[in-house]
Amino acid sequence: MNRLPILFNAAAGRGAKDPDALLRRLPAALRERVECVPFGAPWDFEPHIAAAKMAEGPIILWGGDGTNHHAMKVLRAAGCPVPMASLPGGSGNGLARGLRTPLDPAGALIRLLEGREERIDLGLIDGEPFINLCGTGFEGKVAHAFHRGKGRGLPGYLRDILTLWTDNERAALTWDAEVPPADEPVSPGERLRAAWDGPAPSLPAEAWSLCFANLPTHGMGLWLTPQANPIDGFLTWSTLRKPGFLEVLTQGLPLFSESGRSTLRAQGRVGRTTLTMDRALPWHVDGEPIEARDRAEFRVEPRAFRIQVTDACPWG
Repeated sequence: MNRLPILFNAAAGRGAKDPDALLRRLPAALRERVECVPFGAPWDFEPHIAAAKMAEGPIILWGGDGTNHHAMKVLRAAGCPVPMASLPGGSGNGLARGLRTPLDPAGALIRLLEGREERIDLGLIDGEPFINLCGTGFEGKVAHAFHRGKGRGLPGYLRDILTLWTDNERAALTWDAEVPPADEPVSPGERLRAAWDGPAPSLPAEAWSLCFANLPTHGMGLWLTPQANPIDGFLTWSTLRKPGFLEVLTQGLPLFSESGRSTLRAQGRVGRTTLTMDRALPWHVDGEPIEARDRAEFRVEPRAFRIQVTDACPWG
């Protein structure tokens, strides 16, 4: 019997992964369908993709957003021969949260294999694909510091955030962007939401922290782009204004709720875009650091990626 591989990255996240404990929590029939395989750099996905194809199911990743990013690149290059399923097991789990996947790995696995396959967009920065988001400014600096640091998980993020918090620099931005027309609200709920949100903001002339996202959630449960839709053919840009001390509680905490309103966040949608900055800044893709740049070109590959989701996923 061909089994679906569960590739677990022991280096992702803070806590140790116990594949035997994961398997024990599965129903017997499901336990017979899967096998856990330790995995990491140099990221040789090809034999595991072949195994998933033989088993007629998704390749299952138990790791963080970086693990998902590496798998996405290989699957995209191969023409997406199988869908990807993501079990939360990293420091931030932005992809799993955005797709509404349970954060308990065993529960997530059961729900995913009971779920469905969808096709979602991929974003690209200068030809480099990302499945969830890319960003620069403050969040780019945090991603680079976290990658260099020794600690993982939430404590590592908090350490880097507090260390870099004194950075007050904002970058001046120049845009050449395709901006889609605003969707006309149809239902009473949509009209109420449009009135609540107010008019769409203009493209920002400067930013302290800036991202382009395909999904609504970032690491640690931050909803920095709650209007993002991974099947609409556009990216959602979002800026984060540096909060003062009191604003951390009054305006920062709402960023951890899907319906939270915060004066720190502004967001809007763009299609093909060229962004020029007044200086080179560090960037990341799906939390993975990439080289600094002062100019970036963005585009979207619509519905280009096969992914396994639970029935709680709101798209498709």
